[in-house]
Amino acid sequence: MPSIIEQRNNKFGKMARDMTRNIPVGKGGIIAPSSMGAPDIVKVMVGPDCDEFLIPRRLLASCEYFRARLDLARGQTGLVIRLEGQCPDMFKLFERWLSERRGLSGFIDNAESDQSCEELHWDLVNLQLFAANIGEAALQDVAMDALQDLYLRCNWEIDPELVKWVYIECDPEASYCLRNLRRWIVAMIAWGMGDAEAGGALETVFGECTGLRGEYDNHLKKVAASKLSVDLKNPQLRLPSNNLRNEERQFGYRQCSFHTHRSAIGQGRCPHAHHLSPLMYSPLTDGYVESDSDRTESTSGSRMTSPFI
Repeated sequence: MPSIIEQRNNKFGKMARDMTRNIPVGKGGIIAPSSMGAPDIVKVMVGPDCDEFLIPRRLLASCEYFRARLDLARGQTGLVIRLEGQCPDMFKLFERWLSERRGLSGFIDNAESDQSCEELHWDLVNLQLFAANIGEAALQDVAMDALQDLYLRCNWEIDPELVKWVYIECDPEASYCLRNLRRWIVAMIAWGMGDAEAGGALETVFGECTGLRGEYDNHLKKVAASKLSVDLKNPQLRLPSNNLRNEERQFGYRQCSFHTHRSAIGQGRCPHAHHLSPLMYSPLTDGYVESDSDRTESTSGSRMTSPFI
């Protein structure tokens, strides 16, 4: 299996680390008026090279975080939003989701064809943190789905360097925002420990990553209590239903197992289903049942914390 970390471009590693720190804004603040530009278009400058994205104001306003800031600049035209600490490739994913409100499978297809899956991997990790920071739980879940699908498509095992990045390099606030990714990482570690070579590499990270051993042991107990085997239960496999028969549950995870809303909505429908295009099939439209590995925990979704302020 190719190492995700060894093959990625250095700039993606830098951008991933930048996500864990406060994002510097321009001298005039995150929003500044421009001398030119249509009143219904907002220019977003992303990354250290200030890549330009021209986004309709109504689309940005559909995101609560940006709507609040656009309201502060009501009446101004030619607005510019500066996100200099973000990765432009990650922001392309956000822009597509913002305009279409559907999954990101097309990006996986493209990454596979042009051999850029490693880069897409980090963009999806960054997108999860970005979504959590701006309070877009639906986007965070879409990014999680895409990450699972990417790993399944590429037949990857979890990379120890990703584990270290989430548990060591992220500051506590960012690591909290990635708690659903942490749950998935723990499930991937448990599944991968059955392979002698991969298990040996993963065993070394337990001593380096604070809290990982406790989360891992807790996961094993919960799966065992469900009379399931972590060696068979593949966290890459996102089964297309939350209402699973026992035999199905042996080999994969419920569709919402690593989403932000799992226990908070009880047995109801996925609260994000309406955000996805009705023209595209989505496993988020089935009824919801709690995760096999997280039955006793209740969450209320992403905490709205922002790196911009």
